[in-house]
Amino acid sequence: MVEPSSHKFGDHDLQEVLVWMPQVQSADSVFWIVFIHGGAWRDPTITARNFAEPAVSILLSDTAPELRIPEGKTLAIASLSYRLSPHPSYPQDPETAPHSSLRIAKHPDHLDDVCSGIAVLRREYGLSDHRYILVGHSCGATLAFQALKRHVETGSPAPRALAGLAGIYDIGRLLENHKDGPYAEVYASFIKGAYGEVEKVWAHASPCRFYEHGCGDSDSHSVSWNKLCSRRTFLLVTADGDELVEPEQCEEMKYALTARHETHPADDVGETQGCRYSEMSVEGGHDEMWQQGDRMVKVIQRLFMILAATGIFETV
Repeated sequence: MVEPSSHKFGDHDLQEVLVWMPQVQSADSVFWIVFIHGGAWRDPTITARNFAEPAVSILLSDTAPELRIPEGKTLAIASLSYRLSPHPSYPQDPETAPHSSLRIAKHPDHLDDVCSGIAVLRREYGLSDHRYILVGHSCGATLAFQALKRHVETGSPAPRALAGLAGIYDIGRLLENHKDGPYAEVYASFIKGAYGEVEKVWAHASPCRFYEHGCGDSDSHSVSWNKLCSRRTFLLVTADGDELVEPEQCEEMKYALTARHETHPADDVGETQGCRYSEMSVEGGHDEMWQQGDRMVKVIQRLFMILAATGIFETV
């Protein structure tokens, strides 16, 4: 498999974006898949590289399955790394560990790094509006929606579509659902480790509750929510054996997208002012969704199929 190039965007070891880039003539001839890994905002064993490689090894192979990317475009892939929060199973001594490797991130540090990584792609490769999709797993799906929101707020290039795999869309609800379970302390630890103790912060950071808080300077939350969703495609994916994130998270996000915005079935043809929503399920457990590259590839194939069938790519 082709080795990715690495681009640093900060002093921390984890502030990096990996790029698998073909030989192309211009930025306009590329369409991007941008991966955001999960790991509860803190797992150092899940990296930008080992998260993306199972799918990349298939997508860029000589026997790669057909992807219905825009006509005349070449596929490029990026995977974003970001600073992590502390993990009790991987303790560090702040007195002896290099500052560049300390895992002490707090929200919005993770999001800041994701957006900085996308900015690198814009600066170095000409990434532009609607010429990429975001694919995030677990908390990576949370970060994908948060990044979309920030890009809408700031006028930065926003993705054409977003695929969320086993995403965490209501942070407080996840904690509530597991408060009496055998792993209650684990859920409380990683949520509070990343977002602190204030429930209002959890709510503002939860994608399915963005409509309550608006996006940017708009006085109308509904108007700004519409701006976030408008003319975008969302694919929410669950794993049929997910042991960590319950399907209710997907249902909450589906409700936010479909009940609070003009929404069109994924097979509607042509441009609309609303968003398109679709969902699918893959086999296996929470992490098998990305560890088994063929499952991630199926998600990407589905998303490109939706985009191609609706005629949206004609405007890319």
